[in-house]
Amino acid sequence: MLNFTLRQIEYFRAVALQGSISAAAEKERVSRSALAAAVSDLETALGCQLLTRQKAKGVVLTPFGAQLLEMSGDVIDRAERIATSLQGRDLAGRLGIGCFTSLGPTVVPALFDFFRKRHPDVTLQLHTGHADRLVELLRTGEIELAVGYGLSYASGIETEELYMDRMHVILPHGHRLASRPRVRAADLRDETLVLLDASPSPENVRSYFAGQGFLPKPAFRFQDYEVVRSLVARGIGYSIVIQRPASEHSYEGLGVVARPLDPVPFPTPVSCAWHAGRALTPLARGARSALRLLAKPPHESSLYQDGES
Repeated sequence: MLNFTLRQIEYFRAVALQGSISAAAEKERVSRSALAAAVSDLETALGCQLLTRQKAKGVVLTPFGAQLLEMSGDVIDRAERIATSLQGRDLAGRLGIGCFTSLGPTVVPALFDFFRKRHPDVTLQLHTGHADRLVELLRTGEIELAVGYGLSYASGIETEELYMDRMHVILPHGHRLASRPRVRAADLRDETLVLLDASPSPENVRSYFAGQGFLPKPAFRFQDYEVVRSLVARGIGYSIVIQRPASEHSYEGLGVVARPLDPVPFPTPVSCAWHAGRALTPLARGARSALRLLAKPPHESSLYQDGES
């Protein structure tokens, strides 16, 4: 007979992912003593130490703990599937999901609407940020899925490509280059760059211009995509972005012109990502399936012709 419970496994997993008993207790909404007792009882039942407790430094997994953490996701996933199947329930519960800042306004509403209509008992908890932040949240277990650009660079993260997109230049309406069908990279050398300072955007912009033989120095850096668009619309400068909203106006109603670059930048994948060492819960698998159908460029017409290189 098994001498441990699924609840003990869940509490151990929470401690391992949060890094401390206090943080795990807060997340699970139980007392610190109850959670610590559950983990101790699990260690007794298994006959091995799972965690090393360090004052003011949280916990560190032992080799046995690391092995259990790797297996625990699959155990909990299977248990949830059993309950869902045998009880005839629809998907229910909370799902943490992350999204790159500029993708949020187009990807997230469609996903929320999907769950609202088909699985109303699911609560989505959204986190937005740049690529490094999303990877960090995946590793800590705060989110199960993330949607962003170029997330495959991170070790221990698996990705599935949703669609491909390319960088382009945005200019204020009436700019000297705005009337051109394409904007040559060299023509931007003396222009003012307003940089979207959220990874991987700076790296992509730097790599593209380095390939053209020069590196522009950003006059302004902002992590908010709409702030960048608004500054461009005001005539402060130009920017290089991937996301292209359906609207060609800033929040203030000023015109923003999108033009393809020459030479054509390499395509950038928009991907769904998850932690490679953890089995996805039914909620996460449902969201991943929905993203395959819902995630697509918000603008109907592409600035670049298919197959362009």
